[in-house]
Amino acid sequence: MPGLLKLVGLPDMPMLSTIIVIAMIWLSALLIGWLADLLLDNAGFGVMFNAGIVLVGAFAGAWLWHRYGIPTRFPAEAVRAAIATGSGLLLLIGMAVIRP
Repeated sequence: MPGLLKLVGLPDMPMLSTIIVIAMIWLSALLIGWLADLLLDNAGFGVMFNAGIVLVGAFAGAWLWHRYGIPTRFPAEAVRAAIATGSGLLLLIGMAVIRP
């Protein structure tokens, strides 16, 4: 688990802090999944699946940005958070659009 968190750019932390960060990430994904379920209505996948899609997109976006990131004048943490949020929502909306 620490290797996965380092992969997306989180620092090495004690176990309790890691558990708290993972809980915060999961709760925020559930909140975004719930909001997406409200917005997408019948095109959504349900709260849990929406949250899972958002998490997969966020981790993929953060990993891609960490690997191929373009230097900016903004703080790296803010850019990484914006990229992760945007890529998670983009994946969710893209899957809702192509859903049969």
